[in-house]
Amino acid sequence: MKLMQIILVGAVTATMLLGGCANSSNPGSPTNSSSSPSTSSPSSNLIGYGVVEDIETFKISDDGNHITGAVIGGVVGGLLGHQVGSGRGQTAATVAGAVGGAMAGREIEKRSQAASRDEYRVRVRLNNGSIHSVTQSNINDITIGDRVRVDNDRVSRAD
Repeated sequence: MKLMQIILVGAVTATMLLGGCANSSNPGSPTNSSSSPSTSSPSSNLIGYGVVEDIETFKISDDGNHITGAVIGGVVGGLLGHQVGSGRGQTAATVAGAVGGAMAGREIEKRSQAASRDEYRVRVRLNNGSIHSVTQSNINDITIGDRVRVDNDRVSRAD
């Protein structure tokens, strides 16, 4: 029973320490600055045709919360810390092990994932004069000045 309490305290501590690291912004989400109405059909959400005005490349960091690594690290660290000493010293070692394990687990998970990836924000001037921006993970061979189709928040070469 005492072991479960210690594990719970370690997990809660790790979660609280890492809770402030949450990132609510999502720069990889599609951006739509078009004021034109879209045509809808069951298989397509065609925005329209136009010309690429700008392509902005930026890095997306995969720096999520890494809660899984922190919780697992905290539990393992708490269990290892619980094996040290007795009485208050054992409790202190358990808490220190849980916190240290959570921090180590979070770092290990962070480093095992890809550090960052390229994303592209493509700005297209549509035939009706409006501007539509789309963020996507690849642009293939699209360059500024190309005639493109904007469909389902994806930019592709016009046929």
